[in-house]
Amino acid sequence: MKKTSWIEKLFAPKVASQQLYVVVQPESLYFTTDDLPPIPPQALNQQNWQSVLVQTLQKHAIHDVQIHLVLHSQLYQAYQIEQPSVPREEWSAALPFLLKDMLSEKVTDVVADAHPLPGSGKVQAYVISKRTILELQSMALAAGLTLGRIIPEQAIWGLTGGELSHFLLLHRSMGGSFKLDAFVERQCSFQRTLRGITAPVTDNAVSALQLDSLALELQRSIDYLSAQLKGGSLQQLKVCCDGEDREALIEGLNARLSVRASGLDGEAAISCGEQLARYARNVSQDTINFYPDHLKPKQEKFTLTNLLLVWLALSAVLLLGYAGVGYQNMVSHQQLQQQQDENQTLTTQATSLRQQAANHLPSAGKLAAIERLKKEIVAKQEAKQAIGQFDAAQQTGYSGVLNSLAQLARSDISLSSITLDALQLNVQGLARDPAAIPNWINQFKQELHLMGRSFEQLKIGRNDQDMITFELNTQRGNLK
Repeated sequence: MKKTSWIEKLFAPKVASQQLYVVVQPESLYFTTDDLPPIPPQALNQQNWQSVLVQTLQKHAIHDVQIHLVLHSQLYQAYQIEQPSVPREEWSAALPFLLKDMLSEKVTDVVADAHPLPGSGKVQAYVISKRTILELQSMALAAGLTLGRIIPEQAIWGLTGGELSHFLLLHRSMGGSFKLDAFVERQCSFQRTLRGITAPVTDNAVSALQLDSLALELQRSIDYLSAQLKGGSLQQLKVCCDGEDREALIEGLNARLSVRASGLDGEAAISCGEQLARYARNVSQDTINFYPDHLKPKQEKFTLTNLLLVWLALSAVLLLGYAGVGYQNMVSHQQLQQQQDENQTLTTQATSLRQQAANHLPSAGKLAAIERLKKEIVAKQEAKQAIGQFDAAQQTGYSGVLNSLAQLARSDISLSSITLDALQLNVQGLARDPAAIPNWINQFKQELHLMGRSFEQLKIGRNDQDMITFELNTQRGNLK
């Protein structure tokens, strides 16, 4: 699917939001819409239907509306041909050349479209004079309308079967002939005009002969379709004929045909044109359309007005962009100036603080004096500590130590020398045997003035008389 660029959307013609469907029948025009006030059917009265349409639209002040036309079968021709071997979107261009042997007009003077026939390799082609389409286009433009789709009535009749997708349809509009259409999957696969039958066929006893002729022609077509169509079984015949007693017509056909005849859904008295108008709005977008894109008026995109509008739009965008950039630049300049002011303030504060810090730094002479004072304080603290220890030793005295040694007198230990000061207790003496020395030292813990002393050195030996000598050096704990 081709995507539309934003430029194409910008220059694309506006499509009217209001939709009006017009059903063209041989003797009347029928209108249907959801967006406008109802418009009653308009009789043609031997006038050109285009003129009646224009007069009706002017009478009801219809303008700025998209108009869709449903044409009766006398305004176009239908053919069955082999399916073209070209892409579907190119059929409308190729069909006139494929149908040239069947047409009396030039291929350049007709417009054609087609739909595939279900269950076969053929297509149902519809052809209309290009002149008719161009006249309708001019009429719509002159009336201030947008011409939408131009649809053959068979595309609408296929929707009237209700739940049936495969059915036959006998229909006749006022002023027209009896027609038989066959629909398979709601697509028209066969159509025939039943000529030589004069309507009405249900008026009187003489008309019964016409009904017999009608039933005979219908049965021939039904037999032909039963042999030819492969798309499905056609066992239902729908009837919609203007100017007939429909109940009598249906009853007579049921008595004469091999298929079951019945009326269309809805009111029995509704005309063919009203039936078509009733279903016209339900037709799909991909249905047959005699108004292809290449016939639609081309809008000149690069007119002076459009170029002026584009230039104004671009100028506005550039001005807005310039204004936005200028505003952003102004804001950035203000922020930069604010940052510079803050930076200057902080620089001034930093300079002031450095000057204050320099004023508070001590001189070298003061630092040297502080170091000398610290050393003097340390020396005085050490002297004070030494004096304190000396005072503690003086207060304690040595009598307690000597009394304790006297209390520990033993017959196997003899002291010859005692050296005593505030920190040390050194003794020398003689021992009867080596084991007596540790036994004697072990008794120190029994005396208050001897406990808490630790030994630093113990010497044991013999003198010239072969007597055991010992020397004990002790270290007392720190005085409190």
